[in-house]
Amino acid sequence: MGLKRRDFLKIGAVAAAAVALGPKVLKAMEFADGGVTASHVTGAPRVEAVPYTCLQCNVEDGGLAFIENGRVVKLEGNPKHPGNRGKLCAKGNAGTNQLYDPDRVLYPMRRAGRRGEGKWKRITWEEAYQELAARINEVLDRAKAGKGSPNEIALHIGRNRWFGFDNRFMNALGSDTRLNHTSICESSKKIGMQATWGPDIETPDFTNTKYMLIFGGNVYEAGYFHNPYVQRVVEGRVDNHAKLVYFDPRMSNTAGKADEWFPVFPGTDGAVALAMCNVIVSSKLHNEAFINRWTNYPADKLAKYLEQFTPEWAEKVSSVPAKDIKRIAIEFALAAPRCTTYTYRGPAKHFNGAYSERCTMLLNIVTGSIEEKGGYCLPRGVSFKHPQPEPPAPKEKSELAHPREYPLAEHKVSHHVAQMIKEGRQKISVYIRHYYNGCYSNPDAETWREVYLDEKLIPFHVSMDTFMSEATALSDLILPETTYLERFDIENMPSSIETPWVGIRQPVVKPLGECKSYRDIVLELVTKHLDPTGGRGVKKYFDYGTTEDYIKYMAESVPGVKEAGGWAYLKKNGVWSPKPVDAEPEYGLYKKNGFGTKDKKINIYAEEWARHGFNPLPHYEPIPAHEKMKEDDLVLITFKWNVHVQSRTANQKWLAEIIHYNPVWINAKVAEKKGIKTGDLVRITSRIGYMVTKAFVTEGIHPRVVAVSNSFGHTEYGRLASLKLKEKPEWATSDDPEYLHVFWKDKGAHPNFIIPVSTDPIGGSQGWYDTVVTVGKAEPGDRYQDYKVDMEAARKAYEETLRYTYSGPDFRGRAPGAKKDGKKKSA
Repeated sequence: MGLKRRDFLKIGAVAAAAVALGPKVLKAMEFADGGVTASHVTGAPRVEAVPYTCLQCNVEDGGLAFIENGRVVKLEGNPKHPGNRGKLCAKGNAGTNQLYDPDRVLYPMRRAGRRGEGKWKRITWEEAYQELAARINEVLDRAKAGKGSPNEIALHIGRNRWFGFDNRFMNALGSDTRLNHTSICESSKKIGMQATWGPDIETPDFTNTKYMLIFGGNVYEAGYFHNPYVQRVVEGRVDNHAKLVYFDPRMSNTAGKADEWFPVFPGTDGAVALAMCNVIVSSKLHNEAFINRWTNYPADKLAKYLEQFTPEWAEKVSSVPAKDIKRIAIEFALAAPRCTTYTYRGPAKHFNGAYSERCTMLLNIVTGSIEEKGGYCLPRGVSFKHPQPEPPAPKEKSELAHPREYPLAEHKVSHHVAQMIKEGRQKISVYIRHYYNGCYSNPDAETWREVYLDEKLIPFHVSMDTFMSEATALSDLILPETTYLERFDIENMPSSIETPWVGIRQPVVKPLGECKSYRDIVLELVTKHLDPTGGRGVKKYFDYGTTEDYIKYMAESVPGVKEAGGWAYLKKNGVWSPKPVDAEPEYGLYKKNGFGTKDKKINIYAEEWARHGFNPLPHYEPIPAHEKMKEDDLVLITFKWNVHVQSRTANQKWLAEIIHYNPVWINAKVAEKKGIKTGDLVRITSRIGYMVTKAFVTEGIHPRVVAVSNSFGHTEYGRLASLKLKEKPEWATSDDPEYLHVFWKDKGAHPNFIIPVSTDPIGGSQGWYDTVVTVGKAEPGDRYQDYKVDMEAARKAYEETLRYTYSGPDFRGRAPGAKKDGKKKSA
């Protein structure tokens, strides 16, 4: 029997690694065969392999930490993990840079000067807990007396892997002000998918497909599930000769690897998808039986509706040639059912993001490739139970967590919070952040900085963080958090179509300094300081033992885990799955219990959207800012390099050495007209301000688009990220001799200060790729990395985006027969 390419590569990779690295890789091979005991480090001078789950980004790959003399000496992929199957990306391999970063915050600190002045005093955990508990209890006491609300206590999470623990904490306090980062990530994608088939994510069967249409999902570089998916994309292309067609304004790694790349104009992916659906249906290549049986909209009515979306219309909108739209649509349909789409932020991070996601999903629906081999499949996952009792949900809703203008945005609109606090919508007395760098990661970042600095708007600002981020530098109290290699967590990402899985994070070494995990911080705060006697009724929700006990309970609540060996099995192997890594996928899951919608069908017609006045069918909505563009205007988009995330990796030396600055990509013909050459200083001007950066002239970008990565331009986050190499922070406990060999002088320029708030009225996502700008040579007096923000213009941009919400005067997409308030007229 012949070897498949992936099996051959597995053998070759292991053999090559064994030759190159000797005994330590042989330990990894032994681990794969069950021969290494993954126990905690004892300090013995031998190499041990301890399994863990990565959190350099949100893909959650399985890894092995090799420990020698109590120190992590190498990170590798866990070969038992069904998602990444023993492979780590560059970010994952660099995890030790985060763990041993000399600029980590390792001890609790209290602000010693003015907020933002940079003066700190080291304190004990006891002092930190007492101060935070006193602040929280003051709010609760006032609320009990009818002079305040528990909602004055806010928890803002950046990378949310709390798995409901945030709800336990905040619900126990009675606060509904739980905020997240999802609206600057992929919330409109989630909302579009949920309305259509229930789950908020897809799992394409790339390995077995014949045709891939990818819209703005940079899977070869930085797309969701980048590492697990790109392995399967390569297998599908090599083993099945699958074709990959990619739509993205920029020549990304995925565009470079694709069979065909189309530099689509930003925000028009939905128009292209609708035109393709029209071609498929009008050519009688659609799966009429599937549409009529498994959707809530008849095939004949759908065909009639799609007639308006012609390839010629889509060409005018998107700049994708009509002849190619027709050809690709037919190719895609002829490959059915072994054809699939995939999207990520490209279509979703726009004013029309939720609509666009439903349009691209429709391609899979009309071809009937849903839950078929090589098709577009539902996510494979598990659910967890939590220790009892659990606190009830708060009675009073938070305006910051549930802004009235966005009734469908269930993943919140947290990038509006700074402006809403300035408006006085809700009082905040205690603001607790966990890994949320608001004045760097958000649009209109200067407004966030202004709010963080204002002690009247935020009287007490607490940071649970590993590093001195830009936001942490503006806090009052710092609680040093562990890295992902030093704590217990649980994971179950649907990164594998072959099988669901349960993975754990466990301390591979003891936490450095006095760092504690966020779960331990909350547990100790509540049980020892905030409610030690239980008189407030909070402590009873935390009488579950230790953090490890909590995670063990969750893990063993999954059917099959206990039978496999339970918690001991997970600590030894790092992951459990009901099927082996190389299992054949099971298809047709919906045939058992239907889809995750109320009627158990795919909802081409979204009734809930109609009730709120939005178009209930897959629909292309023009982006208001783009409709007003002048001849010289361009659209600014952002992106992630393949070795960085948005804000948390610029201080990791291996990654920074690969990429450490971010010039603006500009089309060669446009640059020639403007007299701009690579390396020239240019000024990028938006409606709220300008930035000065360097140019990178290329043919690999749409002529009406410029692109700047949003991973650089730090003023904080350590000496390497900010390039303040000679300014050792007062909290730093060590030096890195390799900092003496940093050869680059450029830390990049950050674009988020000039990107205004622009929000999808349905999904609540920030429109990262909607910003209209002008670009020209730098003006006299401009210096590299300069920026200036017009705060009044930023406020007006925020107010304008509210005008397009379902209750605003410029609301768009109203469903036929709906009043302005979103309620249908009576018959």
